[in-house]
Amino acid sequence: MLAIAVVVDLGAFQGRLRELLPASPAALPIYSLVFGFPHVLASFFLLGDRELTRGAMPVLVPSAVAAAVGTLLALTLLDSKQIALALILTTMVHVVGQQTGMAAGQAGLARLPHGLWPMRIWRVLMAGVGCTAATAIGGEAMVPVTELPEPWLVAAGMFLLGSVPLGAWLAYQARRHGGDVRALLSMQFTAIVGYGLVVLGYPLLSIWLFRCVHDVTAFLVYGTVANARARAAPGANKLYAWLGLRGGWIAWCLWPLSIALTSVAALALPGGVLVCLSWTHYLAEHRIWKHGSPLRQWLVLR
Repeated sequence: MLAIAVVVDLGAFQGRLRELLPASPAALPIYSLVFGFPHVLASFFLLGDRELTRGAMPVLVPSAVAAAVGTLLALTLLDSKQIALALILTTMVHVVGQQTGMAAGQAGLARLPHGLWPMRIWRVLMAGVGCTAATAIGGEAMVPVTELPEPWLVAAGMFLLGSVPLGAWLAYQARRHGGDVRALLSMQFTAIVGYGLVVLGYPLLSIWLFRCVHDVTAFLVYGTVANARARAAPGANKLYAWLGLRGGWIAWCLWPLSIALTSVAALALPGGVLVCLSWTHYLAEHRIWKHGSPLRQWLVLR
């Protein structure tokens, strides 16, 4: 849809849409309330459930300690531009890592003959695309962090060129062995379209594309787990019980609830605390939901 909109804009309107787009999502106040931190905050809602908390604490505690130390070091040793760069790189590793990890799991890449290392290389290449392209445009806030964005865009293109044939080969092999390759192909095409949007001068649309994909995926995961726990142990999550949320309504209310609490957090908490919570989320999430985790039984991916 975005690619079609860009083609129409360039062909029929000579790039008029590009000129009308804001210079940064910061110009859209509602954006920061809907995307980004709300899904980070929602990931901590599971702490309202005592059983899920027991399974999460061995991961959350060291992650929180490492995030706190990293935040203190960043605030002490780095200037504002360097902190912005650190946030950009860690965010993109998290975003792309989650999406490619779920795609790889759904396709069963780790079970392919000789598929483990090609899968890891593909994920690294995809993370390289995200990190270098985000550095070029200044990340989600589009705050300049480099004086020479062009080399970063070239690097992103090289990473993308390397990922495409490898991704196609992995998809072919996974399909041969009965894997579901839809998420893998979707992630690869998302990277291609996102990079194309940046090169054509629509970085805001590229940011919106990746953010929508990531946040929608996150809330689908949280909603799936919340509903599974509500069926198995109604009222086990004290936060949801206190708010009067029950059954299938929980999943639908997670995003609005996160937006409301993000509004409060933005006013009540210092920026360093928000950074620490974000880094805790980045460090913990992939381990909380990995195979073998006690929380994984409540997450059924289809």
